[in-house]
Amino acid sequence: MRESLTQLGRYDEERARARLVEGFVPASTHHIEVQGERVGFIVLKHLSHALRLDHFYIDPPWQNRGIGAKVMRWVCEQADAELLPIELCALKDSDSNRFYPRWGFAKVGEGEWDNDYLRMPVTPSVRAVRQFWSALQARDWAAARACLFDDMEAVWWTSGERLCGADTLIDVNQHYPEGWTIQLLEVEHLQDGRVMSLARVDHPPQRFFATSFFRVDDGRIAGIDEYWATVEAPPQWRTPQAFASLSHFDPGEDPRAQIP
Repeated sequence: MRESLTQLGRYDEERARARLVEGFVPASTHHIEVQGERVGFIVLKHLSHALRLDHFYIDPPWQNRGIGAKVMRWVCEQADAELLPIELCALKDSDSNRFYPRWGFAKVGEGEWDNDYLRMPVTPSVRAVRQFWSALQARDWAAARACLFDDMEAVWWTSGERLCGADTLIDVNQHYPEGWTIQLLEVEHLQDGRVMSLARVDHPPQRFFATSFFRVDDGRIAGIDEYWATVEAPPQWRTPQAFASLSHFDPGEDPRAQIP
């Protein structure tokens, strides 16, 4: 953490040690080993309502080798098995603020120095929706078809199209002009039982966003309500020069985006 803390003008070795001691629980500590060598550790606390990831450190020489992804996958598997959310804090301006959203963490708050993140567990319904998006991206039409009930219905509201039956939906997707890549941004289980997903579809030179609401029953999709939007530049009158607190960004630079 030294590099990130130094950038913020907050590095203090004594304070860093004190913070580590405060959050250190031997029974909740897991060592990360590679070929018998300890290269890092995590502190994963089991609370009544959630798993709390208090520390996640990998020795710098072992970073950027995929070790963090393997550890994060294991942490998520523990949470999903118990259907518990995961909560954590990440230092502002650290690279971890790009890492955690890729694993389904949503920013839910922030303090003076840290951002608060929460990841909800992946339910069977969420898993079914993720499998559907993954099959579409792979052009595995048989796998995508298997995610759907025969009599499912998809409604594309922005174009006023109703697709009745799983075979129709798959056929339309098969005939869509090639060259597209799906970037999955969010998949969330809603309180009413539906699953909401937000995806970006890159189809050069255009980009689209799809907000989809899935009805899932027993692991298969029974219905989809979908809203598509085309990425376009803001109008000329809406500029940072005209509005002091407005800024522009590239929607393609989203840390949540990952190919399903």
